[in-house]
Amino acid sequence: MGGKYERDDLATLRVTNVSEMAEENDLREIFERFGRVTRVFLAKDRETGRAKGFAFISFQDRGDAAKACEKIDGYGFGHLILRVEFAKRAT
Repeated sequence: MGGKYERDDLATLRVTNVSEMAEENDLREIFERFGRVTRVFLAKDRETGRAKGFAFISFQDRGDAAKACEKIDGYGFGHLILRVEFAKRAT
């Protein structure tokens, strides 16, 4: 498996406590000020189209991801406090 579309888990952040009204572009705007964002995945309910409360943000550079993780963890967005940590590889 692999290929150019596989996410780089070393530079991917898991964001939780995301508002159900959030959109991918909202998250991209928040995170791209720390570096080049290569992918934003916002989990959405198939029936309602609303966010499920978590997202993954991938950066080109792990250092940029680390800066974003430090600065955005605890950031207020959409009446909720975002929690940000490095994504763990699925087992």
